[in-house]
Amino acid sequence: MAQEHFPRSTGRSTSAAAPLRNTVEVFLPSEPKHVKTSRQVAASALERWGGIPARVADDAVLIVSELVTNAILHGGVDTHEAVGLRIEDTGNELLIEVTDGNSQPAQVKAVGGKETGGRGVLLVTRLACEWGTCNENRTTWARLATHLQEQAC
Repeated sequence: MAQEHFPRSTGRSTSAAAPLRNTVEVFLPSEPKHVKTSRQVAASALERWGGIPARVADDAVLIVSELVTNAILHGGVDTHEAVGLRIEDTGNELLIEVTDGNSQPAQVKAVGGKETGGRGVLLVTRLACEWGTCNENRTTWARLATHLQEQAC
Protein backbone atom coordinates (compact mmCIF):
# COMPACT_ATOMS: atom_id res chain seq x y z
CA MET A 1 0.00 0.00 0.00
CA ALA A 2 1.26 3.46 -0.84
CA GLN A 3 2.18 5.75 2.01
CA GLU A 4 2.30 9.53 2.26
CA HIS A 5 5.78 10.91 1.74
CA PHE A 6 7.06 14.43 1.94
CA PRO A 7 9.89 15.02 -0.52
CA ARG A 8 13.31 15.84 0.80
CA SER A 9 14.96 19.15 0.17
CA THR A 10 16.92 19.35 -3.06
CA GLY A 11 20.63 19.89 -3.36
CA ARG A 12 23.62 18.76 -1.38
CA SER A 13 23.81 18.86 2.37
CA THR A 14 26.08 21.52 3.82
CA SER A 15 26.52 19.75 7.17
CA ALA A 16 29.77 17.86 7.66
CA ALA A 17 27.90 15.09 9.50
CA ALA A 18 25.26 14.55 6.81
CA PRO A 19 26.12 12.46 3.73
CA LEU A 20 26.41 14.15 0.37
CA ARG A 21 23.46 13.49 -1.90
CA ASN A 22 23.47 13.11 -5.63
CA THR A 23 20.39 14.60 -7.22
CA VAL A 24 19.16 15.07 -10.75
CA GLU A 25 15.98 16.96 -11.59
CA VAL A 26 14.56 17.56 -15.07
CA PHE A 27 11.29 18.70 -16.59
CA LEU A 28 10.18 16.90 -19.72
CA PRO A 29 7.47 17.79 -22.23
CA SER A 30 4.38 15.64 -21.71
CA GLU A 31 4.89 13.65 -24.92
CA PRO A 32 5.38 9.87 -25.24
CA LYS A 33 8.74 10.26 -26.99
CA HIS A 34 10.17 11.73 -23.76
CA VAL A 35 9.76 8.47 -21.85
CA LYS A 36 12.96 7.38 -23.61
CA THR A 37 14.59 10.65 -22.55
CA SER A 38 13.63 9.97 -18.91
CA ARG A 39 15.26 6.53 -19.07
CA GLN A 40 18.41 8.05 -20.56
CA VAL A 41 18.55 10.75 -17.86
CA ALA A 42 18.14 8.13 -15.12
CA ALA A 43 20.67 5.67 -16.57
CA SER A 44 23.23 8.42 -17.15
CA ALA A 45 22.89 9.82 -13.62
CA LEU A 46 23.11 6.40 -11.96
CA GLU A 47 26.20 5.52 -13.99
CA ARG A 48 27.82 8.89 -13.25
CA TRP A 49 27.18 8.55 -9.50
CA GLY A 50 28.59 5.00 -9.42
CA GLY A 51 28.40 2.49 -6.59
CA ILE A 52 24.86 1.37 -7.39
CA PRO A 53 24.50 -2.34 -8.23
CA ALA A 54 23.43 -2.98 -11.83
CA ARG A 55 20.22 -4.74 -10.75
CA VAL A 56 19.17 -1.77 -8.60
CA ALA A 57 20.02 0.66 -11.41
CA ASP A 58 18.00 -1.42 -13.89
CA ASP A 59 15.03 -1.47 -11.49
CA ALA A 60 15.31 2.29 -10.99
CA VAL A 61 15.33 2.96 -14.75
CA LEU A 62 12.27 0.74 -15.19
CA ILE A 63 10.46 2.55 -12.36
CA VAL A 64 11.32 5.91 -13.94
CA SER A 65 9.98 4.68 -17.27
CA GLU A 66 6.71 3.44 -15.78
CA LEU A 67 6.07 6.53 -13.63
CA VAL A 68 6.89 8.96 -16.45
CA THR A 69 4.67 6.98 -18.83
CA ASN A 70 1.81 7.20 -16.32
CA ALA A 71 2.41 10.91 -15.87
CA ILE A 72 2.29 11.49 -19.62
CA LEU A 73 -0.79 9.31 -20.17
CA HIS A 74 -2.76 10.39 -17.10
CA GLY A 75 -1.02 13.57 -15.97
CA GLY A 76 -3.76 16.07 -16.49
CA VAL A 77 -5.85 17.95 -18.98
CA ASP A 78 -3.09 20.13 -20.42
CA THR A 79 -0.93 17.84 -22.54
CA HIS A 80 1.68 20.59 -22.81
CA GLU A 81 2.33 20.60 -19.07
CA ALA A 82 5.83 19.44 -18.19
CA VAL A 83 6.46 16.23 -16.27
CA GLY A 84 8.95 16.60 -13.44
CA LEU A 85 11.47 13.85 -12.75
CA ARG A 86 13.70 13.89 -9.69
CA ILE A 87 16.13 11.16 -8.63
CA GLU A 88 18.13 11.32 -5.44
CA ASP A 89 20.85 8.96 -4.22
CA THR A 90 21.40 9.30 -0.48
CA GLY A 91 24.02 6.57 -0.37
CA ASN A 92 21.58 4.10 1.19
CA GLU A 93 18.62 4.48 -1.11
CA LEU A 94 17.35 5.94 -4.33
CA LEU A 95 14.30 8.16 -4.23
CA ILE A 96 12.46 8.62 -7.53
CA GLU A 97 9.78 11.29 -7.80
CA VAL A 98 7.62 12.04 -10.84
CA THR A 99 5.30 15.05 -10.77
CA ASP A 100 2.43 15.84 -13.13
CA GLY A 101 -0.78 17.87 -13.16
CA ASN A 102 -3.21 15.16 -12.01
CA SER A 103 -4.46 15.15 -8.43
CA GLN A 104 -5.83 11.59 -8.73
CA PRO A 105 -3.38 9.22 -7.01
CA ALA A 106 -1.64 6.49 -8.94
CA GLN A 107 -3.23 3.10 -8.27
CA VAL A 108 -2.53 -0.54 -8.94
CA LYS A 109 -5.02 -1.67 -11.59
CA ALA A 110 -6.49 -5.10 -12.03
CA VAL A 111 -5.82 -6.03 -15.67
CA GLY A 112 -6.68 -9.11 -17.67
CA GLY A 113 -4.14 -11.44 -19.20
CA LYS A 114 -4.78 -10.18 -22.75
CA GLU A 115 -4.32 -6.48 -21.99
CA THR A 116 -0.99 -5.05 -23.07
CA GLY A 117 -0.89 -2.07 -20.69
CA GLY A 118 -1.96 -0.98 -17.26
CA ARG A 119 0.70 -2.76 -15.23
CA GLY A 120 3.05 0.15 -14.53
CA VAL A 121 2.15 0.77 -10.90
CA LEU A 122 2.09 -2.99 -10.27
CA LEU A 123 5.69 -3.15 -11.52
CA VAL A 124 6.62 -0.22 -9.27
CA THR A 125 4.99 -2.02 -6.33
CA ARG A 126 7.03 -5.16 -7.02
CA LEU A 127 10.38 -3.41 -7.58
CA ALA A 128 10.37 -0.63 -4.97
CA CYS A 129 10.76 -1.03 -1.21
CA GLU A 130 7.86 1.37 -0.88
CA TRP A 131 6.01 3.91 -2.98
CA GLY A 132 3.32 6.51 -2.54
CA THR A 133 2.09 9.95 -3.46
CA CYS A 134 2.52 13.43 -2.04
CA ASN A 135 2.04 17.03 -3.13
CA GLU A 136 -1.76 16.60 -3.30
CA ASN A 137 -1.19 13.34 -5.25
CA ARG A 138 0.62 15.21 -8.03
CA THR A 139 3.91 13.49 -7.19
CA THR A 140 4.32 9.73 -7.22
CA TRP A 141 7.47 8.51 -5.52
CA ALA A 142 9.30 5.22 -5.13
CA ARG A 143 12.17 4.25 -2.84
CA LEU A 144 14.79 1.55 -3.56
CA ALA A 145 17.58 0.35 -1.30
CA THR A 146 20.93 0.74 -3.04
CA HIS A 147 22.42 -2.32 -1.38
CA LEU A 148 21.12 -5.65 -2.68
CA GLN A 149 20.95 -7.25 0.76
CA GLU A 150 18.56 -4.45 1.86
CA GLN A 151 16.44 -4.69 -1.28
CA ALA A 152 13.94 -7.15 0.24
CA CYS A 153 12.05 -4.50 2.18
